[in-house]
Amino acid sequence: MDMTAADALVGTTLAGRYRVESRIANGGMATVFAAHDLRLDRRVALKVMHSTLARDPQFVQRFINEALAVAKLSHPNVVQVYDQGSDQGHVYLAMEYVPGQTLRAAMRARSRFSPEEALQIMVPVLAGLGAAHQAGMVHRDMKPENVLITRNGQIKVADFGLARAVEASQQGLTKTGTLMGTAAYLAPEQITHSTADARSDVYACGIMLYELLTGHQPHTGESPIAVAYQHVNEDVPRPSRVVPGIPPEVDALVVRSTERDPAYRLADAGQFLAAVFAAQKALKQQPAPQEAATSVLEAVPAEAPGAGSAGGDTQTLQALDLPPVDYDDYEDERPARPSLRTPLMVLGALLLVVAVGFGWWMVDGRYETVPDLVGKESDAAREDLRLLGFRVQTAEEPMYSDDAPAGTVAGTEPAAGDRLLPGTLVTLILSAGPRYVTMPDVEGASVAEARDVLEDAGLTDIVEDEITSYDNPPGTVITSAPAPGQQADREESVTLTISAGFPVPDVVGRQVDDARNLLQASDLEVEVVEEHHDEVPKGQVIAQSPEADTTVGAGQTVTLTVSSGPETVQIPDIRGWKVDRARKELEDLGFTVTVHQLIGDRVGDYNPKGEAAKGATIEIWTSPFGGRGDDHRPWFWPLD
Repeated sequence: MDMTAADALVGTTLAGRYRVESRIANGGMATVFAAHDLRLDRRVALKVMHSTLARDPQFVQRFINEALAVAKLSHPNVVQVYDQGSDQGHVYLAMEYVPGQTLRAAMRARSRFSPEEALQIMVPVLAGLGAAHQAGMVHRDMKPENVLITRNGQIKVADFGLARAVEASQQGLTKTGTLMGTAAYLAPEQITHSTADARSDVYACGIMLYELLTGHQPHTGESPIAVAYQHVNEDVPRPSRVVPGIPPEVDALVVRSTERDPAYRLADAGQFLAAVFAAQKALKQQPAPQEAATSVLEAVPAEAPGAGSAGGDTQTLQALDLPPVDYDDYEDERPARPSLRTPLMVLGALLLVVAVGFGWWMVDGRYETVPDLVGKESDAAREDLRLLGFRVQTAEEPMYSDDAPAGTVAGTEPAAGDRLLPGTLVTLILSAGPRYVTMPDVEGASVAEARDVLEDAGLTDIVEDEITSYDNPPGTVITSAPAPGQQADREESVTLTISAGFPVPDVVGRQVDDARNLLQASDLEVEVVEEHHDEVPKGQVIAQSPEADTTVGAGQTVTLTVSSGPETVQIPDIRGWKVDRARKELEDLGFTVTVHQLIGDRVGDYNPKGEAAKGATIEIWTSPFGGRGDDHRPWFWPLD
């Protein structure tokens, strides 16, 4: 963005929210403005990408993804990202406004720092960086220009993840000044394999510590290629070789953090911070040097916050009257060297031609481009990458994709278009299909059938909500949310409203006709089964199945057990029997026997006759001759 175009934004409002007030800085990637957030009434720093980058869809998408990730990071030693967006072609990032200066400016003013000062500066830097590492983020561009010091001495790390977006759109180490601004801090693996992880940030912080201690960078050269070559092929020297008297504990920090092989390097900023604390403790136990420089830092507490802590005491510099912060513009801030004006310029030109040729081979000639494999089958994509000399693995977790059918390649890491050295590991990310799918119609289906249909559509988070229903069979789907035909998010739950039917009325104790009418009014079928009962009157309901309050659906059958009265037994004709025989026979049949002893030992008469309920009492009257006549009374029995 040229100055005319940049200044044209001053006084305008982006996205109806950010009123641009003044230009703070301009660089190869973006222009930074001071702006006022009209919605939240606060001052923000607005980084507006240059139009050449904003026209690159790949850059814009990567920029948005990185910005969204960084915005989730909250730590007192990290510059907060508030928002990102675009307005009329202006792609912007809204960040915390930090008045103050960069660590680079402080280093220029002080040349070098004592070991105690250098470690105290590194504590908040590593605390903020450690929080990012703990969240799975990598900075990729740690350098003094990205460390800000507020006017009250607070230290904050800026521009997390933005280097990744730049690298993705600028294939090669010399475009738009990308290597020019960061070559001094690049880890060897970033140069040789174009890969970066937390250990790459540790390497850059080790270089920063070396620079704080000695006043200059460990590797220098006439070109970024020369500096990069030294990072790959030469160890970072112990700072005590340059500044005698630096304690061995501090030397060890620099060596451990700048190992060329990342396998032997401190694993992340959290480990680096712990090592710094240990070194600080060791230094406190040693006698103070006779010529210690005046400390610009407050004392570091004995228990400083951990690297992953989102809270804790913020490490600060003493308050100074400092100029406004110089936002990083991804350009090298080393003073330009004076032009050579000697006859050796001819030789220099020849060397430049050779360097350009070597540079092309280092930067581009030996690199291969990651192809666009979206939509390809995994096996075919693997073969394509192997033919280009890359190592290949498949990511454990798939990703949603509207462009790639489920099971095919949805993307790669590094991304398509990136330039990599042969032998670099490329990760295939398979597609889980689109995130949003059309909600199937499962209304009326059983729960099991509905679940099968939804899971086949990729909707696996299913919530069931049962309600009473007189119209739907129990266990069937009444409604769904989302409704059929709507777009359903596979990351969100689907709620199925399930019919629980309705409770069966309690009809036990009612007369059978009343019970039948009540059940049929609820659209239930009725079946009646009779059963003898000694206590329940005939025609009254003894039991029901299903029982009362059991959940049923319309049309279901309820079986009623109805009393048919007590069970009866046929009474034998015992007239003329011996009383003892008659008693035994009747008692065996379940009757109670009462004998009215008159004359004789035979049954003259008994009552009742015919049938009687079990347990009923049978009365017997004795006679010497047995019964006679229709009423079977003895001959001497008086007539009524």
